[in-house]
This record gives sequence, structure tokens and C-alpha cells, in this order.
Amino acid sequence: MRTTLMVILLSLMVMSCNRKPAPAGQESAGATAEVKGKYELKSAIVEYKSDMMGFAASQTLYFADHGQLEATVTSMEIMGNQTQTVTVTKEGQTWNFDPDKKTGFKAPAMAGPNQLNFSQISDEVTKAWNLREHGKESFLDRECIRYSVDNKEYNVKGDYWIYKGIPLKMELEMATSRMVMEAVSLTENAEIPVGRFEIPADIEFN
Repeated sequence: MRTTLMVILLSLMVMSCNRKPAPAGQESAGATAEVKGKYELKSAIVEYKSDMMGFAASQTLYFADHGQLEATVTSMEIMGNQTQTVTVTKEGQTWNFDPDKKTGFKAPAMAGPNQLNFSQISDEVTKAWNLREHGKESFLDRECIRYSVDNKEYNVKGDYWIYKGIPLKMELEMATSRMVMEAVSLTENAEIPVGRFEIPADIEFN
């Protein structure tokens, strides 16, 4: 059970940085009217490596239509057990499932505490998360904007390195755990594999 929860958390963390749009008229100075979705890029494939509580994981984020279609594949090995979880978000819903066990769950896309959209940051979110911008820094040969957060309600604090709305690096402390996630490759305007955002018919969702 612990393994499953960790994999789910890791897969959702990649996608949770950009879920909540800002109310009209409350965009931050960094947001632009040209933004068509969560990401400035129309599509991309991002490969990550991450560490949480001493356990390593690899993740791949796929998105199209500026984030209207999104999927994350997370793989982790704990005590010799290899686990893979797929998370797909589209049409306002999120599906999280194990392709081997054929089980999963479905929930509204707004579910989850870390719903930060760095393309459109509202005053409300800025205040709730004590969100601060710390200027530009380079990561993965891209010019990123580093943000810090400190949310007392969810007991989450840390830093994000954001490139065109995409989190390329995250260092977060959550209660008694710490997670570091870094992108190791980014393919901009990528051709997404056929069927990547489809939900398998043989999965039993709770």
C-alpha cells in the first residue's frame, strides 16, 4: 500500500502544478493574454528523475493542446517490486491506473492540494501559497523562473523552476517527507505517441 501511495503521489505531482486557472482579472504580471492553456508550448515530452523518502523513480510527462490533454507514466522500484502507474487528465477528469493490475481510480481534475497554474497565478493563490518569484535561473539549458511556496494548510513548502509553464525542477518538503524531481530531457513541440491519452477499456476504475 505504501508503494502504491508513493507512486500515485509522484505521478500527480508532475501534473498538479498547473491545474487551477486564475479568475478573470487576477492574472499575475508574468501571465500573458496569449496563453492558450497551462503551457506555452503546444506539446512536449518531459522525462524526469525523482527521489522521495530515499526511493528513486522515473517519470515521463506527455501533453498536447497546451495541456488540455496530459498523461504521466511513473515507474518505481521498491524492495525489488517494480511498479508502474499511468495518469491521464482530459475533459476535466483524471484517471490514475496500474496497467498491469488493471485497476485504478477516476476523479475530477481539480482534486489534489497542489493546483498551481504558473501561467495564470491569481492573487488568491499567491496569498494562500505565500508564492514568491525569485527571478530567472538556468536549468536544463533553459531559462526558468524560480518560485517558492510555503502553504501552512497543506504543510508544503519548497521551490519550483518553471519554463513556459512546465515544472523542470521541484524541491518540496511535505510534512515529514521530502521530494526532489528534476527533468533530464525535454522535447518541445513533440509528436505524441498515438493512443497516449486514451483510457484502456480493460481497466476497472473505483
